[in-house]
Amino acid sequence: MEIGDDVWIGCNVTILKGVTIARGTVVAAGAVVTKNFPPYSILGGVPAKVIGRRFTDEQIAQHEAEVYKTNTL
Repeated sequence: MEIGDDVWIGCNVTILKGVTIARGTVVAAGAVVTKNFPPYSILGGVPAKVIGRRFTDEQIAQHEAEVYKTNTL
């Protein structure tokens, strides 16, 4: 398991072995994360699925360029 920068994980979340929680992801309480998801996703459910995105693609690119000095995810 690997957890990226700026990740928020709710209470009672289960993350399975080998799963990477990408940068900027929010995981809802009680979720069971069984696979990898794109950065800046909002995850929830059993098994977890994407229920939203924190930002648009343009906002992600701008954020990455300003904070992480890169244009790639």
